[in-house]
Amino acid sequence: MAIRTHLYPWRRLDVAALLASVLAFSALWGAPLAGAAPIDESPLDPLTAAEINKTVEIIEASPKYPAGAFFPIVTLKEPPKSELLAWDPGEPFRREAFANVYNRATNRLFEAVVDLKTQKLTSWVERPGAQPAVSISEYAIADSVVRADARWRKAIRDRGLKPADIYIDVWAPGSVAVPSNPAGNRLLRALSFFDGGMPNPYDRPVEGVVATIDMNAMTVIDVTDTGIKPVNTTFTGSSGTTRPGLKPLNVVQPDGPSFTLTGDKVEWMGWQFRVGFNPREGLVLHQIGFKDHDVVRPIIQRMALDEIFVPYALPDGNWVWRAALDFGEYNLGQYSESLEAGVDVPTNAVFLDEGVPLDDPAGDASYEIPHAIALYERDGGSLWDRLDPATLERDARFARELVVTASMVIGNYTYMVDYVFRLDGSIDVRAGATGTTLNRGVATNGTDERFGGTVSPNISAPNHQHFFNFRIDFDVDGPSNRLVESNTQSVPSTFGNAFSTTETAITTEGFRDINPATTRHWAVQSTTAQNAVGGPTAYEIEPDEVAPAYADTSFEPHHHAPYAQHALWITRYKDGEMFAGGDYPNQGPAGEGLPKYVSDHASVDGKDLVVWYTTAFTHHTRVEDYPVMTRETVGFSLQPDGFFNQNPALDAP
Repeated sequence: MAIRTHLYPWRRLDVAALLASVLAFSALWGAPLAGAAPIDESPLDPLTAAEINKTVEIIEASPKYPAGAFFPIVTLKEPPKSELLAWDPGEPFRREAFANVYNRATNRLFEAVVDLKTQKLTSWVERPGAQPAVSISEYAIADSVVRADARWRKAIRDRGLKPADIYIDVWAPGSVAVPSNPAGNRLLRALSFFDGGMPNPYDRPVEGVVATIDMNAMTVIDVTDTGIKPVNTTFTGSSGTTRPGLKPLNVVQPDGPSFTLTGDKVEWMGWQFRVGFNPREGLVLHQIGFKDHDVVRPIIQRMALDEIFVPYALPDGNWVWRAALDFGEYNLGQYSESLEAGVDVPTNAVFLDEGVPLDDPAGDASYEIPHAIALYERDGGSLWDRLDPATLERDARFARELVVTASMVIGNYTYMVDYVFRLDGSIDVRAGATGTTLNRGVATNGTDERFGGTVSPNISAPNHQHFFNFRIDFDVDGPSNRLVESNTQSVPSTFGNAFSTTETAITTEGFRDINPATTRHWAVQSTTAQNAVGGPTAYEIEPDEVAPAYADTSFEPHHHAPYAQHALWITRYKDGEMFAGGDYPNQGPAGEGLPKYVSDHASVDGKDLVVWYTTAFTHHTRVEDYPVMTRETVGFSLQPDGFFNQNPALDAP
């Protein structure tokens, strides 16, 4: 359990301690830092730690490199889709790395591309005004800047606390403007929690104190103190008792898993796909297809959770800016946890290690996260069952499911993403949230319960929402597809029992809203392939948990998260359009990402289309969420709709 609890306290460690921690756990897992020679190489294989090191080495050797600049991200530059579709295994392919190079002294961001085969820097482009995501080394730097500020130290002492007992939680500044910020400077904000040598400081907020740091000038430009509230200084992480132990529940596969893993390629019960990874999105699935009569039919070219938006409901100046964009502001994928059998996943899990960049001023450019991704089979209950009415002979099958999963931690929250492949040709997509609610100190009976709930004496947790946006590049039987919306409604009839479904093709780029009253769902249809009954082959997007955005449309952070306003967006595929909130949402302008992608209203009828789908939940906090909240899970399903000529699970063993 110690591995699970203490592996990634990112915002507390300096870079040297972080690297030492990762190296120690790599040794524990027996995972080498240098990636093994890949099997069945693909243009989509994630960068290894060695390739990240080489990328940084090549950039630093270039005369264009500004001395002292750091690398917020180094990742695979995926080849253009046209090349991927034309590529056959065994053929040569391009291998490029993309890097952000940020010069703090001059507040300038450069994008670099390195050809890893020729080992040359092939592109160097400045992005004026753009700010990269918060980088690992900045947490420790911001911590030291805040601790040196006399105003912050006074605010802590005014509460009867010692600065040395405070844990400083560093955030991106959000999209709410800071009046004292010189134009364009790189900012961070810092919250305070009482540590005192006890675990889980998020349970002990120091309310009212927010420091804003100018990371170019390396100084605190503002300290807000809205008044003293009680601070919990006791440990609340354990009830002091435990239930009687559970008897072992072991999943045993004596012959190994039913899936095969060749490099990053997975094959299981007709399914084929590749497992990818990058430091921004973390787990990515590529080239999802199904083998039907010895032909692998494409369904999805690429699918990933690309952003999480978390706005809080508390109308307070110290809270309104807390509307995190966890992927775009932090490169959440690099904070993937090392999954542990029996804690995160069952004992039959198979693991993949992944390399990520480390902007260590001492020279370490990368490290490898052991067990960053897990794959495992699990029982799925009844698959199908029927009884012959004449012979009473029963014909039934028990379901098996294949799960691909990863877990990422950022501050007080831990997020999970699960892709569940089923024998009936469907995929369940699930996102989970656990960890610690973002708490605030309140006076006795001093909180407004409309905006949150008291979870412990003098501690309240404001209500908030989580929006999970998934980018899905569909290629249903090829890239020529159409999106069709279905709505069901009552219709007049003699007996009063009739209802019908209306289908409408969405022909141009734009967005659509959820409508539970009409059981609204969508199908991505092929415009070139038909099934045995003459209809188009298709896959449906079936909504599950949804939540509207409750904040007013004038709320500034919502202008940076358009997917919270409208659950489904459709765009025509273009290389480079990868993120719903744009490439650089950290301190970026509103309107980037999806609004810009759809601004030309391009036709998507019969074209290569991308669907951006958001699943969400509203967290009305409860006493039971403290001091740690159990996992909340939301998601949606992708189901075949005429893709097969009959139930594909008929041949299930």
